[in-house]
Amino acid sequence: MVGAAPGREELPEVVRAVTASHVELLDERLPGLLEGLHLHGSLGFGGEFFGGSDIDFVAVTSRRPTASDIDLLRRVHAELDRRWPEPAYDGFYLLEADLTGRPEDVPEGPGVLHQWFDVGTHADIKHITWRELRDHGITLCGKGLRDIDIWSDDAALHRSTRDNLDTYWRMQLEAMQHHPREASLPQAAEWGGLGAPRLVHLLVTGAPTSKSGAGRWALEAYPQHRELLEEALRVRERPDDRSTYAADPDRRRRDLIALMTEVIADGVALTEAPRR
Repeated sequence: MVGAAPGREELPEVVRAVTASHVELLDERLPGLLEGLHLHGSLGFGGEFFGGSDIDFVAVTSRRPTASDIDLLRRVHAELDRRWPEPAYDGFYLLEADLTGRPEDVPEGPGVLHQWFDVGTHADIKHITWRELRDHGITLCGKGLRDIDIWSDDAALHRSTRDNLDTYWRMQLEAMQHHPREASLPQAAEWGGLGAPRLVHLLVTGAPTSKSGAGRWALEAYPQHRELLEEALRVRERPDDRSTYAADPDRRRRDLIALMTEVIADGVALTEAPRR
């Protein structure tokens, strides 16, 4: 059973420190711009956070950032990167009104991914983010997420998740087949072995889950891939434990490709959203 979203004081210390620095820098350099700061992703499922996890934020602003605001935001994130090179701190800025409408209607705006700050349409501006915010988001400051009428539509969420599997994840699978060394790494097993099942879990159940939650669900749904799924969970949760693939990383790659091939095909075949 996935745990409830933690309160601010229950978050890992590093998460509280990074987000507090973000709020402090914004209040100092752009007073009045920040109206709310929220977290989504695996942290919202019982506070799941391991070494290598990132922090995913959504910052609600009082206005569309101007060119001068954006220049200062770029400096804020450069300072955050200097103070906290790890964990990755990824997210974007929008208005509260944007959350009450469809993600595809949000105009281009500032955001950051893997220490790269730019203005555009960011990867996490999508249906699953809106759903995670609505049901599992964590409010650090400003109006609570439960007090915002966050837009959500089951059919649209299902459609966008299925499309993601059929495009992005299928391309990643093809890339793994052409880049065997990278696909043999432990990090690839964690990323693909938990990431693709996470989407299929949503398509099957209609509910989002964390990365570890997806791995444990997949152990039941895909028992024929147990060793690879256990490896993905080991890399995420217990990286110092010995791997059963230590002597043959190419076997890990083959097993990962086999799992992802089956999971992606199953997900793409699910054309109708489940009844909840």
